[in-house]
Amino acid sequence: MSCACEHKKMSSQYERMRRLAKVTAGIHGQTIALYQNEDGTYDFTTDTEIDKSIVEFISPY
Repeated sequence: MSCACEHKKMSSQYERMRRLAKVTAGIHGQTIALYQNEDGTYDFTTDTEIDKSIVEFISPY
């Protein structure tokens, strides 16, 4: 089951988490790992050695 609205929803959540991670990286001066959870949602952490599927590393610069 793949509809355009579902892809748009996932894309908007990814972009929202990416913006939050970029701000967090700038505030803390650390590289942030943006990763995807098993349920399809996104989250970020400063711990770059995690067992999740890392989507992107975000630099503070």
